[in-house]
Amino acid sequence: KIEEMKQGVSNITEDAKEEYAEQIEKLKSLKDELSEKLGKFDDIAENKWDVVRESASNFFSKVGEAWKEDFERVKQAFKKETDTASGMAQDTETGAKED
Repeated sequence: KIEEMKQGVSNITEDAKEEYAEQIEKLKSLKDELSEKLGKFDDIAENKWDVVRESASNFFSKVGEAWKEDFERVKQAFKKETDTASGMAQDTETGAKED
């Protein structure tokens, strides 16, 4: 009877080992699958961030260029206004001297 029990325990142990081996294989497979999916996600996310970075860079570059152009226009407008005002002042001074 004891020998039968020992044999039963041995069979249970072998079954348990097989069960653990199957579970380990399933876990390894799941880990590999998840690693692959994460790798794809990283590639997708990285590509999207590259697009965001590039777009932001282009945006700020265009804003900077537009600001420079607009600033130059404003500067020229005030310069014309200042030149006109200076011309009027000179005309007024010249007219006052002639009187």
